[in-house]
Amino acid sequence: MNATTRTLLHIIAHQDDDLYFMNPDLVRSLQDGDQVVTVVVTAGEGDGINADTDDPGRRAVPPDFAQYSTERGCGLRSAYARMATGDRNSPWRREPVDLVPGFAAERFTLAARDDVVLYFLQLHMGAPTERGRTRIPQLWEGALRTQATLPVRGCTIGEVQHISREQLIAALTALLAHHRPTVVRTMDPDPEHDGGKEGFVMSDHADHTATTQFALAALTRHREAGHNPVVEHYRAYANRFWGYNLDSTVVTEKAEYLATYAGIDAPPVCPHGTCEQCGDRQLGPNPYRSTHMNSAAYRYSPTTDWLRLGPGGRLNAFAVLAGRLAFWTETGPASGEWKGPYVLGDGWLTPTLAVTGLPGGPAELVGLRRQTVVGSGVTVDVVHTVQDPNGNGFSGWQTLENPDWVHGDGRRQREAGVPSAAVDAAGRLHVFVRNFDQGISLRRREADGSWRPWEDLGGSFVQDAGMAITTERGTVELYVPGKNSVWRWYQNEPGGPFLIDDRLKTGRPATGGITAVDSGEGRVCLYYRQAGTQQVMAYRQHPDGSWPGSGAGLGGHGGTGAVAALWASERGAREINLAHRGSRGRLVVSLPDRDRDVSGTHWHESGEMFTHAPALAYDAAGAVVVAVIGTDGRLHVRRQLRPSVGAALGPWHSC
Repeated sequence: MNATTRTLLHIIAHQDDDLYFMNPDLVRSLQDGDQVVTVVVTAGEGDGINADTDDPGRRAVPPDFAQYSTERGCGLRSAYARMATGDRNSPWRREPVDLVPGFAAERFTLAARDDVVLYFLQLHMGAPTERGRTRIPQLWEGALRTQATLPVRGCTIGEVQHISREQLIAALTALLAHHRPTVVRTMDPDPEHDGGKEGFVMSDHADHTATTQFALAALTRHREAGHNPVVEHYRAYANRFWGYNLDSTVVTEKAEYLATYAGIDAPPVCPHGTCEQCGDRQLGPNPYRSTHMNSAAYRYSPTTDWLRLGPGGRLNAFAVLAGRLAFWTETGPASGEWKGPYVLGDGWLTPTLAVTGLPGGPAELVGLRRQTVVGSGVTVDVVHTVQDPNGNGFSGWQTLENPDWVHGDGRRQREAGVPSAAVDAAGRLHVFVRNFDQGISLRRREADGSWRPWEDLGGSFVQDAGMAITTERGTVELYVPGKNSVWRWYQNEPGGPFLIDDRLKTGRPATGGITAVDSGEGRVCLYYRQAGTQQVMAYRQHPDGSWPGSGAGLGGHGGTGAVAALWASERGAREINLAHRGSRGRLVVSLPDRDRDVSGTHWHESGEMFTHAPALAYDAAGAVVVAVIGTDGRLHVRRQLRPSVGAALGPWHSC
């Protein structure tokens, strides 16, 4: 990949959100020498007691909200210093910064690396022991006109400020404009409810959600100024519901930085001169006791189908940049030259698209659109668009509404899952999403262009990470990871009803996606990650339609997210073209060996850190092409030097 500026800006609610939910991506960016900026919106003062939550004596400790916020901030700076330099005590420069009129924040710049910057906005959370508890969600919803800040010990901004909703949005917009990030990382705007409990039980912290709403409002304004960063949303407490997606090595590394944040390795005297005890002691002496340690997953599970051969024999690549559809196209069949991105449309799309279409024909895209409706909060609908026959543009987005539209409860509508889509040979489009009840809903367009209503296909406790395919028989199948195995919906004939296959025994899949390929002879092969180990697994259907008792491990350099797979003619499940995001956030690829007698995977890492998941496709000449969207916000592509099984990949090309 070409060496370009990569700036990653994190917008979080509390001082440990990035350490728990965005690591290891955060530390990899620091290790790669990228510019890393983190904005902490609240003071994170909680109950004001900086003592182990398991300590029975903590009730006798009087709360000190300013001191606890001070010590959490000190712990975060220590963790960043250790991640960036290896020295937790590496010093910081501290200064006040006017963000917008009437709103100043503290900025900390790491002295040893001036490309590592922390901003503390210090908006009061509103502690539970205080009279008239207030929170960031109320500021977002308009129930509060202003929210007070909480100055910390030694703060260069000593006075309390009263910040309005508009001031906070404008302040975040100003920070985006100042740093011009190529990637913005923030939390989940629409977390799932706890499906194991009756009624609606919120699975996440309300501050996470509200802070993300503010971030999206600021990003919308930033986009209007002509900037189109990649946006990544991370799941938080809901990670506990699904198979863990980090291996033991990464979890151990993550725990080391959390131990520094918690002050477990703190010196007797605060090196920054601000704390009685450095770090967040509520975490206790054992970082591993929290399930937050074991995952770092995207809210909108990325797919691997976003690179495809389209009209005119040209490859097209699709992504979402700053909430808008972006696409790149080859200049000619198998030319190896690209143009784009072309960024289109209005509204705000979530980061993951389903890409389908008839082979070689125009692409059909399905996504989720978030809209803020005055007086009604946020709505989420499923939207669809079709590429022009010449492959150079798109029609406007058409709403398909939402499986939970009839309920009128915005909380239900906002949990719509990442879409999966497939077109059969007759042109029938099938759109699948996870619904509020954590089953699957389907909406299909018939061959005559008419749309059926949403239908409930059943299922329970499915992840938000399905994939639909059209088989060589012309039927459509859907595969979705669940809690302990993978769900399959299938048809017995094209256009027929969908049935559930309960014979799959994959073992527990990790959070983050599944890839299904038609491997010939009427057999489907699945690729996914095993929970807890993160190795790539292959699980291929038997010729009689049955399934094996477990998957086969393929290794893969660790990592997270969906695995891209492209079947190689006359090869087996272990000799397929594979690509995924490895433990360092870089591309890891395995291509079949040119010698048919040499079996198994051959993993090789290359390039720089990228976002979401890679994609694989054959170009018009039959060469394998692999594509990623880098943390520089650009498309990066490698292509086989010649179109034959086992041929090497050429150099990176960027657009």
